[in-house]
Amino acid sequence: MTSYVDQWRAQGAPAARVLWDMIDGPIPRGLLGVGDPDVHRIDGRWTMFLGGFSTGFRNRLYRATLTEGTDPGGRWSVDVDDRGRAVALAADPPRRGWDAAGMHTPSYVPPSGGNGPRLYYTGRATTKHYGPRSRYAIGVLEYRDGRWQRHPDPVLQGTPPRSSVLEPFVVHTEGCYRMWYQANPHEIGPGELPDYELRCTESVDGITDWSPPRTFADSSEGFFDNAVARGGEGWVMILARGSDLHATPGLPTQGLWWITAPRPSADRRDWSPPRRLLDTDAPGTPNWMARGTYGPALAFSEPAGTRATVHVTGTHSVPRWPWLALRHLVQLRRPPVPAPFYLGVGSITVDLGNVSR
Repeated sequence: MTSYVDQWRAQGAPAARVLWDMIDGPIPRGLLGVGDPDVHRIDGRWTMFLGGFSTGFRNRLYRATLTEGTDPGGRWSVDVDDRGRAVALAADPPRRGWDAAGMHTPSYVPPSGGNGPRLYYTGRATTKHYGPRSRYAIGVLEYRDGRWQRHPDPVLQGTPPRSSVLEPFVVHTEGCYRMWYQANPHEIGPGELPDYELRCTESVDGITDWSPPRTFADSSEGFFDNAVARGGEGWVMILARGSDLHATPGLPTQGLWWITAPRPSADRRDWSPPRRLLDTDAPGTPNWMARGTYGPALAFSEPAGTRATVHVTGTHSVPRWPWLALRHLVQLRRPPVPAPFYLGVGSITVDLGNVSR
């Protein structure tokens, strides 16, 4: 892979801001953690869709917004109910549903192709989050009659040897819904090295008849997921390598890369070589993302501008829970909830120069 200077540090590492943090807070009331931000300007207002893990131990989808006219790097407010608790976008899937174990990684598509707004997401069918017994597929919510309604069946499923598909990012372009997604044998667990393949597929109606997938990035590149946005005179894609959730030795270097193209092509050959946007293994990386980032969201403050806000899910670099709890107690702080890893959602700002090149 072509090596470039970390773009963020080359510009003085501006405005690294954590929004929600499982260790140091804040966390929206009613949630234990959040991740997978997906940012769009809807009716003139910046809107973020995200996944969250509720205090009822359910993976659900949520929405946050900014005050109209606010820069996307500002402070977001999660939608809450009358009790001030985060309110999910949609009802939980049925107990025997293909996504009964939870929904995450939302990808919003505005009204397109004669259809209303949609929210594609990853659904988990198994009680296992990771390891060989974990399975994921991709579904969609459609906004009808004033609420988000779940399509009963997955729109995309994996096939052996890559039986799980997840991390969708969908745009409507050139008369079709174009989806980038990750395909893997299963989500990696402790001690396992990543085996990720980014693919791209298309469908006219965005529900059925998806085209045979193209490999957009093979497993040698290690990319976990992506985000795409129009910026300047072209299109920009952010690629993330995932994060070191389980402190596994030998993992590839973590962080973000960016590529550009004149249109959001499904063909990798139409895109520029990858350039390093963020090296989370480098010294000075904020602790909330020191073990890597994933789930990027890309937003340009001005449609024709090059200054971008990149939201990410970051993985904390912290000791195991007993030592972490002891450290908090010594500091007279409440220990965090026991968890196999600790996440934060935050953002950085970066100028991507002439993105049309």
